[in-house]
Amino acid sequence: MKHMAKKILRKLVRACGFELVRCTPQQRSCLRSNQGLHYRDFVVQEAVALPVGEISLAEARFLGNLVRDLKTDGPVIEVGTLFGWATRVMALQKSKDRELITIDDYSWNPLGLSPDMHFRITEQVLSEAIGKFNVRQIRMDKNDFYSSYAGETPALVFFDAVHTYEEVRVDIDWAKNVNAVVICGHDYNSKEYPGVARAVDEFGGPRDVVETLWVL
Repeated sequence: MKHMAKKILRKLVRACGFELVRCTPQQRSCLRSNQGLHYRDFVVQEAVALPVGEISLAEARFLGNLVRDLKTDGPVIEVGTLFGWATRVMALQKSKDRELITIDDYSWNPLGLSPDMHFRITEQVLSEAIGKFNVRQIRMDKNDFYSSYAGETPALVFFDAVHTYEEVRVDIDWAKNVNAVVICGHDYNSKEYPGVARAVDEFGGPRDVVETLWVL
């Protein structure tokens, strides 16, 4: 009965052009401490000022330099697109004729969007890069991509997907097996992401780190 009442209420609210939402505990706390902040404005603030998962400006400069200084042919491959911030950084620095392949299954994002909506938003963010700058957006589990990849030797592979020790080991193993020239990634931080740091260290450790962006 309670479930049916909620369903009817949700339909009535939608019919009026609105949507019922459930805030996370963090969102409720923030809204309580900012009495004049409407939920709509709060969601826009979360989306525009999104710090989680994205690289910083210092890391972006470092990554851009790595891409710009590539001396070999072959694609740039990004594993973990999120909303395409790092993708755009690399697209700016690579030559137009070098392909950039970015892979994500869109199963996670910090805004709690559905995978379909997450993919569509990222596709829109990257539309110019895809249309004019030889960027290919692939929606696929990274391990399925690894097993099916039959392209050129990557000039650079950038990892920012699953941050467990086991998965980062798989990532780096694959990059080495396909003879990627430059292997780099995000979140080399032993406190927040001990799995990333442990896996990278087991492959000899980074030869360079800027904030948490590492390169083997």
